[in-house]
Formats: sequence, structure tokens, C-alpha cells
Amino acid sequence: MSRIAGQWAWAPRVLAPATAFLACFLAASSSTAGVPVDSMQRLDPGGVWQAISGEQVARSTAMSPSSPLVDEGRTMTYGVAPPDVFDPSANATTTLGGYTFGLNAFLGADRYYGHTTPITGQNTIATNLEAGFFWNGHETLQHVVTNTTNFISGTSSWGGADIAAKYDRHATWAAMFIGGRETVGGGIYQQGIAYGTDLRSAAIASGWVSPAYALSFNLALESFLVPYEQTFGIADVVNSSYGFSDPGGDDPLSIVMDAYAFQNPNTTYVASAGNSGPSSNTVGSPGSDYNAITVGALTNANTFDTVASFSSRAPQTFAYLSGTTATTIPGVRAAVDISAPGASLVSAFYGGQNGGNNVTLASSTNQGTAVDSYSLGIAGTSFAAPIVAGGATLITSAAKAIPALASNPNATQSVVVKSLLLNGADKTAGWNNGQQSVTVGGTTFIRTTQSLDYAAGAGRMNLDATFDLQVNGQTDVAGTGTGSLGPVMKSGWDYGAAVVGAANDYIISEGLLGGTTFTTTLSWLRNRFFDFDTTEYADVAQADLNVSVWRLDGGNAFTTLVARSESLYNTVEHLSFTLPQSGRYGMRIEYPLNTFDNSTGDVWGTPAFPQDYALSWTAVPEPSHVATVGLAAVAALAARRRRWPPAPRIDRSS
Repeated sequence: MSRIAGQWAWAPRVLAPATAFLACFLAASSSTAGVPVDSMQRLDPGGVWQAISGEQVARSTAMSPSSPLVDEGRTMTYGVAPPDVFDPSANATTTLGGYTFGLNAFLGADRYYGHTTPITGQNTIATNLEAGFFWNGHETLQHVVTNTTNFISGTSSWGGADIAAKYDRHATWAAMFIGGRETVGGGIYQQGIAYGTDLRSAAIASGWVSPAYALSFNLALESFLVPYEQTFGIADVVNSSYGFSDPGGDDPLSIVMDAYAFQNPNTTYVASAGNSGPSSNTVGSPGSDYNAITVGALTNANTFDTVASFSSRAPQTFAYLSGTTATTIPGVRAAVDISAPGASLVSAFYGGQNGGNNVTLASSTNQGTAVDSYSLGIAGTSFAAPIVAGGATLITSAAKAIPALASNPNATQSVVVKSLLLNGADKTAGWNNGQQSVTVGGTTFIRTTQSLDYAAGAGRMNLDATFDLQVNGQTDVAGTGTGSLGPVMKSGWDYGAAVVGAANDYIISEGLLGGTTFTTTLSWLRNRFFDFDTTEYADVAQADLNVSVWRLDGGNAFTTLVARSESLYNTVEHLSFTLPQSGRYGMRIEYPLNTFDNSTGDVWGTPAFPQDYALSWTAVPEPSHVATVGLAAVAALAARRRRWPPAPRIDRSS
């Protein structure tokens, strides 16, 4: 960040193993929701910051603020989409073959729509939180009523209480991907992923930087904090497609955003990775923070199997703040969680002279406010993120609407939503999370200390696979105790709690075939604190959890380590590998230590303050293997199952 108009802000720090960080804050002391903390800081009430709406990219051509948007060398156009032809620069998502390609179906959303209880986002609130408001005059967004419940901002925001003053092109683009609705006589290109959600908008900009659409805007402390305070804990899903440079995620504003996610665990926060690739350490905040689902962009229209060159990526700096000192460790973190289509897209267009095109800005022109205008061929992680936010909204909607899930409050936890999305993702071209065979102490196993692919995260969002994990597998295990957690199905999820020095074991009750692809994802939140009334904040603690897969013996003992994900600096662990042989397997959650702990007395992770987590897993036999398994093999496997002792049934509610 930069210092603006003579007021204090925070500047990017030089990265070093231990870097002192002096900010403009006041020392304070308190406790964080029952967790004692050694020290706290307080935000500067006069601070003004600058951020970027990173929506579009000129990959090979320099782009001046007034030049046309460029995508892969093609000029991106605005205006009414022609009724009988398609724009060659928008040959995906909504326009291929005359607006017939369905991105929602491609990403598997039809599994939710086609459920006995159709899941479209009902019973949820999804908020797009960024510089300005989306324009609800567009035909796909007219279902959103103009009021201060649906449009949230602080008094110091641009235009004050005037909602229309904050209507913005970028916010309109993003919002349609979350919850736009198809009109009568329209097409599937209008339909957001979660079109049945209660779609809302929150604006944080106190002003925009000239000229029009320069992609930068200013924040005042109040204009920033009020939308977060009035959105988190109310919205089920929040999307933010904006960013500023903070590779380690330790800027005070980054801590505040993470704190809102930690303190409101039923609100899932989704953020764009940024458009500063292909260099590493380029993910910006809030994407570089630790408690959001950070989304990269995919290209190659209609297959979307390759990370776009512009998409920001890791390896990323890890950092934490202790008092006035920031400890930073470069190049050790996988900051991108998942990817989604982020090129050759089509969305609702707003060209009015408000928001980032307001009349006070140089080069501002009225580009039109036709209700049926669309932008063609747009690209950026700003659009991949709301697509994933729509997916997160469908998961939450299912958790509320499907009776088997609706009675379980754990089903809407943000860590559950995240683990389901990541575990269901398809691996993209070149996907590599650093898994390799190692031998330690005479045991050879698969290990990753990276967890996720540096550019693609867990891969491309696949809501079809995610639906099966969420609905048709193990749906949580009773209680949040530790130790042996009893038998589980070969796919599903659990919301649990871990204690330092203890292991949580999951015994898969069904034997698995060798050659099966086994995927498991562990997700948890970093403990960060913020108090809106006092503006006190603290970087409290980060747990270091691992997930491992083991062979079981005849007595269900964990005897042979097969694979382990043990990344010290992430809040996700992820494995996806081929089982070496048929047999019985189990998963173990390990909690050896905290990556850092600023709680007084180092109490984080003790039985009094356990670390909550979500675990998802699935075992998918290779198609060729399944095709060659005859009746004799099935019978043999059944016989082996009968010889295995049944997995013990343990209720961990105590």
C-alpha cells in the first residue's frame, strides 16, 4: 500500500526471515473471545489506503487507462450481444454456438439444480463486496430491490448515502456470475451459478483514482470497516474481487479481513488471486490472507484446463505479526486454493457515469445503460472468484435445504464448504502439489510439504463431484472429540476439532481397490482477532495440522504410512494419489505444533481452545480398473471383507 494525501497507510515490507514491521497503530491489550493474547494493536482512525479492482488483463499489449480492453490480443467489446451471431472473442461460457454453451453445466452445477429439492441458492445470502455496487437496473439483476439492506456502505463511502452514485461496471460484471437470473426470452448466459440466492452488494471505496477505470480506488477506515461489519455474520458467502499488494497477508487490513472470517465461521469468504502472473509471490490481499478461498483463473475456452498466464500465483511469502514485529518467510506457501474459468467470459454491462466512471474522473464518458447490454470476452481472476462464490453458495444452500443436512449446523461451516470445493476439484493440465516418494526411518511413503499446486490450487471447481461428497457420502461424524473417531464411508466429510499432540483417526469401513485415486483435503482457519468498536486487532495463532493416509491391519490399527501432507505454513492440506494396493485404509489428523502462537501462555490448541477443522475425502477407482474387475474379483474382495474385523462404532460426542 501507499501513503495517500498526506495520511498514513502501510507500505509493502522488504521480505526477510525476520523483518521488523512498524505501522501506524496504538498499543493496546485485551483478549480475543476468551483466548488471552500477549498484545494487541489498534487501527489508525485517519488512515486512507489505495487498492485495485483487478478485473481485466492485457497480456501481450500495454494498456493505457483509456485504451480498449485486450484479451489474448483480441479487443473486448461492450454493448448488446447480437441475437444471431456470436463474438469470436467470447467463444465460451455464454456465446459458443449462439449463446448455447452453459458454464454452469460445465462446472457441474446441474447436480444441485436437478436434486429432488432443486438447489439454486435458496435460503442463502451472497454478497459481492468490493469498491462499488452492482447496477440492479440490468435485466439479470433487477430482482434485487434497492434498499440499504441489499446495498451496504459506510457514510464515508463515495457518494455517501446515495446508492446510485456507487453503481460500478466491475461490480456489475462480478455480481451476475454469482446470482444473475435468466430473463424471459433470454439465455443461459444470463444465469449466475447460484441464481436463487438473495444477492446483495457492499461498497468500500471512499473515492476512485483518475482517469476513469484506472482500476484503483481509495479506502477510508470507516468506508472499509462498515461493509465488513454489516456483511460478515449475515451473508452466507462473500465475494471480493479486488486487491492490494501484501504477499505475506500480514498488513493490518489483511488481519482484519481474516478476523472477520475467523469470528464468523458460517460466512465463507471468496477472493480473487489477482492478475499479476505468471511471476510467483504475486497473490494480493485479501487473496493472500489465510482464511479466504483464493481463486485463480483458467483459460482455453470450453475446456478451461490451463491456468491463465496472468493469474497470480505462489510460492508465496508466509508472515505473522507479533506486537510491532512481522516475521516473514519467503517462498513457502501455496496461496491459491482453487481455480475456475477466468477468460472469454460474458457478463452484464453497466456504462453509466458512476462508481469508477464517475464524472469527476478524467476521460469519463457515458457508455450506455441499456438493460440488455453485455460485455463480451472479459477476463480476469475477478470473474473466476464470483463463479466459485456461486459454487460455495450452492453448497450452503444444500446444507440448509436438504433435510439430511439441514439439521446439522456443522454443514454450513466455512471450512466445510472450502474442503468440499477443494476435494471435488478436477486436476488441471500440469497440476503438481509437490507429492513425491520419500523414505524416512525405513518407511517409504508419498509426501508433500506444498499441499496445493502453486497456480491452480486444488484444480478446477467441479460441483458434480462436490455434490456427491456433500450429500451422498459420510455427512459428518457425531461430536467433536479426539482420538479414534470410528468408521466412515469411503467418501464424505467431517467437521472436527484437534488438540496439540493428539491424533484423530478415521477408519474407512470399506476395503479399497489398488489403483484407486484417493483424494483428501483438510481445511482450518487461522486465529485472528478484530473488535469493530475499539479497532483493536491481533494475529493470535496458526495451527500446523497434517493429514496422513495409512494401511490398516486386521485389528484396524494404523500400521503402514502411505501418504502425508505436511505443509507448515498453509491452512490447507491436500493429497491426491493412487492407492498402491487393495486393502483397508484410514486417515489421521495430526497436530504436532503451532506454526506460531501469540496467545498468553501458548494455550491455542489445548483442550480449552482446540483447533476446529473440516476434512473431506473420496476414493475413485480408475475407469480402466473398474472395467476389468469381473465377478470372480468382486467375489474375492467380498470374501476378504468378511475376514476383516468390523470397524468399531465409536460415538465421539463425549
